[in-house]
Amino acid sequence: METRFASKVDGWLIPVMVLAIGGLIAALIAVLIEETPWPIRLLVAVVTVVVILLVFAIFRNTHYTIAGDTLRIVSGPFRWKVPVADIRDITPSRNPLSSPALSLDRLKISLGKRKFVLVSPQDKAGFIRAIEQARQASQ
Repeated sequence: METRFASKVDGWLIPVMVLAIGGLIAALIAVLIEETPWPIRLLVAVVTVVVILLVFAIFRNTHYTIAGDTLRIVSGPFRWKVPVADIRDITPSRNPLSSPALSLDRLKISLGKRKFVLVSPQDKAGFIRAIEQARQASQ
């Protein structure tokens, strides 16, 4: 059985991303309007399209799935698999480090002395329960 948890999304994150995308589009328009060499135009256009697609993919597809003895983390095109047996501790966190989480209301999943991943499931209590059940079932 699989249990899927969507990422919580902070309200302030959407306007920030819209402004960032707007800035990229403004830079693209400026490069296209001015007499700029075509390689620069092409580079700016490609970077703009790639970044916009990446942002949309991350917002559209960030979730966490517990299936059997594995926690699968998906954030846009990025994917991680974490064996639940490797999870040492789950604690609340507001760590702003880059992670597969769309909110600062996060859970820190410790995997060893220095390894961890930050996630932000909407249902944090349900997520922790599902992890604990998976850990018990795998023992």
